[in-house]
Formats: sequence, C-alpha cells, structure tokens
Amino acid sequence: MSKLATNWLTENHIDFEYKKYMLLAYLQEVEQHYNSTQIYPWLTEVMDHYRNLLIVKNSAENLTKGFHKEIKGIDWKRLSILYENNTEQDNEVMQEVKNIIEYSLPLFYQYIADGKKIYDYVEEHLQLKTVGISPLRNKEGYLLLNFNKQKDIHVYQYCVSFFEDATEHLKSLSTEHIETYTSTISWTYEKVKSDLIQKRKELPNPAVYAIECTVKVPFNETLLPIAKRYFVSRISA
Repeated sequence: MSKLATNWLTENHIDFEYKKYMLLAYLQEVEQHYNSTQIYPWLTEVMDHYRNLLIVKNSAENLTKGFHKEIKGIDWKRLSILYENNTEQDNEVMQEVKNIIEYSLPLFYQYIADGKKIYDYVEEHLQLKTVGISPLRNKEGYLLLNFNKQKDIHVYQYCVSFFEDATEHLKSLSTEHIETYTSTISWTYEKVKSDLIQKRKELPNPAVYAIECTVKVPFNETLLPIAKRYFVSRISA
C-alpha cells in the first residue's frame, strides 16, 4: 500500500477491524519513510486525512445536535454529511464509521507530530544567504541549494506569487530546476550567479539566494520541500 484513498473510510467494506488493518498498514509505511528521514508527500497526506476526518466528525455531531436527523452517508467531494430517516442497518453502518473515526484521529495526530519533529529538525539546520547584492525586487530569481561541505549546488529559478482567500494573504512558490554546478574553490556562489546572468538573459539583474543544510537528508523527499517553505517565510518576513 503506497497511498490511502481520500474516501478510505467508506469505500468497499465498512468494518472496524478491516479499516483498522488498512490504516495501520498505511501508517506502517509512513513510519518507514519517516525512519529514512523522508517526510514528503507523506506528512501532507496524513495532515489531509486528519483534517478530513475532523470535518466529517464535527459535521455529524452538529447535525445530530441541531436537527436530530439520522446520517445516511458522506459526500467526500464536498466533505459533507448526507442524512435522512434510515433503516436500523444504515444506522449501524454509520455507528461503525464513527467508531473508525474515533480510533483513527489520535493515530493521524501522532504521525503529524512525528513528521513535524523531522521537519523542525531539518529547518533548524538551514541557513539562508544572499548572494551578492540583492535587488529590491525579489519575487523572482534563483535559489541555490547545497548540503554544507558537499560539492553539488542545485540551481532553481523561482517565482513567488501572492494571492488572497477570505481570511488571509497567501504566498506560493514555483520553482524550475535549471542546472547543477560543482562547487570548487573557483566556483563559488558568486561565480554561479555571474554564470547564470551570462547564460540566461531574461533575468539581467536577478535576486540570488543560497540555502545551505548542515545535515544530510534525502533531497527530493525532505530538503527541497522544506527549503522552499523556509525560503518563502524568510524573504516574505
């Protein structure tokens, strides 16, 4: 099992022991990735499952208190409760769903906490540096990623976008891998910046930043996604 479906709670056979087996098998795989210091996309998936179950649980509780209706099922696309006057068998099924939710929520919460410990540990070992003189406009430019004392310098062209929802201002970062340089005495961050300006004329005066990580962790599954979030938070502060 590599992924737990969004509607895992109600798909196929609804039985507490069966769903417990599904969940524990999935979380065992998540734990294996955590043990290898790999947290993406598994931490995000676990957080999504936790939020979905909370929405379903709260919707069911509010519905019971407010209308005294019997629950028919769950609309997973809208994350909403379907209800009507049901048979006794239907009520037993929904009670089984509630039992599965109560069992699952603490487990998802624990795996969120475990993943966040890895996230925080890696973030504590990141350092952001400005390469050369940074222009006033820093919404786009180049981001250099490097494990401290390692030779590879991974170069990404980045663009920060800003948008709003009903409650807050949000930022998103898009990146494209450009090139990987080999760090030497002569090939410093400044030299890489100069080479990028010569090769890529679309950004004649780019903002260039370097993020160094002093611990060795998986690049794609851990360093890259954490570094991107770290970068957005730092340049937007």
